[in-house]
Amino acid sequence: MQFQRGTWTKTGIIVSFFTLFFGLLLSAGCTDQPSSLVTASPSASSANAFVTRSGTQLLLNNHPFRFAGANMHWLGLDESTNYPSQFRVDDGLDAAQEMGATVVRAHTLGISTACHNCIEPARGVFNTNAFAHNDSVIKAARDRGIRLIIPFTDNWHYSVGGKHNFTDWRGIANEKEFYSNSLVIGDFEEYIKALLNHFNPFTGLAYKDDPTILAWETGNELDATNSWTQSISTFIKNIDPHHLVIDGRTGVDPDAAALTTIDIVSNHYYPMRVEQIAQDVKNAEAAQKVFYVGEFNWNNKSGDDELSMFLSTIESHPVIAGDTYWELWPHDDNYGYISNEVQYTLHYPGDSPTMISRVQELRTHAYKMSDKKVPAESAPGKPALGVIFKDNQENILVWQGTALAATYTVERSTSSADGPWTTICSRCATDLSVPWVDTTTPAGAAWYRVTAFNRAGVPGKPSDSYETGAPHTVIDNLADWNKSYKHSGNLTFETGNAQHLKGHTSAAKRTTPTNEWIIWKLNGVKFFQASSYFWPTESISHFSIFTSSNGESWQLTNPALYKIRNDWAEYIYTLHDLSGVNYIKVQWNNTGGQVWSPVLSTITLAS
Repeated sequence: MQFQRGTWTKTGIIVSFFTLFFGLLLSAGCTDQPSSLVTASPSASSANAFVTRSGTQLLLNNHPFRFAGANMHWLGLDESTNYPSQFRVDDGLDAAQEMGATVVRAHTLGISTACHNCIEPARGVFNTNAFAHNDSVIKAARDRGIRLIIPFTDNWHYSVGGKHNFTDWRGIANEKEFYSNSLVIGDFEEYIKALLNHFNPFTGLAYKDDPTILAWETGNELDATNSWTQSISTFIKNIDPHHLVIDGRTGVDPDAAALTTIDIVSNHYYPMRVEQIAQDVKNAEAAQKVFYVGEFNWNNKSGDDELSMFLSTIESHPVIAGDTYWELWPHDDNYGYISNEVQYTLHYPGDSPTMISRVQELRTHAYKMSDKKVPAESAPGKPALGVIFKDNQENILVWQGTALAATYTVERSTSSADGPWTTICSRCATDLSVPWVDTTTPAGAAWYRVTAFNRAGVPGKPSDSYETGAPHTVIDNLADWNKSYKHSGNLTFETGNAQHLKGHTSAAKRTTPTNEWIIWKLNGVKFFQASSYFWPTESISHFSIFTSSNGESWQLTNPALYKIRNDWAEYIYTLHDLSGVNYIKVQWNNTGGQVWSPVLSTITLAS
C-alpha cells in the first residue's frame, strides 16, 4: 500500500511461484500436491519450525497452516523515520495477538533505505542501531507466537525508502533501471544479503535461520519483470533456503508457473472485491502457488463488498493461506492512540461502534483461520499515569493507555498514596478522553490512580498512584510578574491568541529571539511544572529548566516531558522529588525561529 494516499486508485495484484528440491527438511520446500482445508493446531515446537509449502498449501510441522493478521508497516520505522518505542511495539503486537493474529506484515523491517535511521542510510553503509531495533521487534513477535512477512523494498517514494534509492545512489534518473542495471541489482542484492545474514543476539539466530519470519517479499507493489523476479528470488533462496518467498509485484502474471523460486502470490484489495478474489484464486491454483491476501480495506469506505462476505470468501478457499488487513496502530507513548491514514487506521478494541463491530469480525475470522474457538477477551494491562497538571484550578490527568483497554476507571484519594480511594469516574473514560479533567478537583494534595477494563468489564491492575498538589502550592498563570522572582528584559505577555492556547488568555512571550528567562523562588520546592505552547509549523526547540539552592549556582535538569495535542502543540515539563531547591529558572532556546514562539503558560510550584 502507498502509506499516505487519500484514495486508492488501483488494485495491486502480486503473483509468484517456487519449486524447491525434494526432501529439504524444515525449509520452504514444496511438492505440487494440493492439501486439505483443515488447519491443525501447532505443537509446542511450532516456534522453532519453518512454515513450508506443498503445492497451493502452507504447512507447519506437516499440518496445514492458515492465518489471519495485520499490516503494521511502522514496526521498524515510524512516519518520522524514528524507531517506535518498545512500548509501542509491544502494545501493537499485544493487540494483534488478542485479535488472533498469527502473522504480521511489517514493511519497515525490510524497507529501510536512504534515511538517517534506516538499515542502509547510504550505499554500502549499514546501521547497527537499525538492526538492533529490528532485532528487538523480531524477538517481541517471536515471544507472542507471531510470524512476520518482510518486504525488501517499495515501489513508492516514502521517507523510509524504496527502489528509487538504489538508482539514485548510482546517479541514474530512470528508476525503472532498478530492474535491469547490473550495478543497481548488485547493490540491492548486497542489501538483501545484509538482512538475511544478520545475526540477532536476542534470538541467537541469523534472520535467514529464524522461523519467526514466515516469508520474505521481493517488494511492495513493484512493477518488476519476470526475469528480475526470478533472479532476485533465486538469489534469496541461494542464501536462505529455509524461508518462503512472496512475489512483490503488482498484477497477476499469466506466466507465474514459470517462476521457479517464488512460493506465494498475493493481491491488495482497495476496494474489497469478492469477484477479484475468485479470479486471483483461480490464477494461483493454475500456477500451483499459495495465495495470500496481502492488504485489504477493512472499513468498507471505498464502495467495497461487505467485510463479512469478503472474510467468508477467504475462509472458504483452501488455496488462500491467509490475509492481513491494512492496518493496526498502537497506543501513543504519552496518551491516546497513534493514527496515520484515518480511513484505514484500526485500533483495538475500536474507537467507534462501527470499528468495534468490524474488529470483532476480524477477530472471529482470525481464530477461524487458525481452526480455533474464539476465546474470551484477555484482561488489559496496567496504564501508566504519567502527568497531572493544573488548568483553571482543575487537575488534568494524562495516562499512557494499555493494550486491550476499552474503558478506564479513575480513583482519587485525599489521604495517601495507599487510599482510601473514591471512584470519581466508573469506566467513564476511554483513550479518546485523555487528557481527562477532574471537574471536582479538591484543594490541597490529592492522589490518583487509573484502572483499565476490557469490553467485558474485566479489570487489569491499577496504575501506580500519582500525587499532585501540596499544602503550599503556587500557581502562576503569567498574567503579570507578581508571582515570579526575577526575569530578563525582553519579555512581555501574550493576551490575544487564546484560541490557539486552549483558552488561556495570558502567557509569557519574548520580544526578541534571544535566550530570555524567568526565575521563581519558593523555599524547599519539591515539585515544579511548566505548561508551554509551540507554533506548529516550526521545529521544536525546548525550554531549559535549571534549579538552584542560592539563586547563583544553577543545575540543568532533565524534566519529564509530555506532549498534549492541541492547535499549538502543548508541552508539559515536570520535575518531581526535588531536594535542596529554592529557585527554578526557565530559559527560552528558540533563537532561530519566530520571536513569539514558544510561549510559557502556567507554572506550578509546590513545597
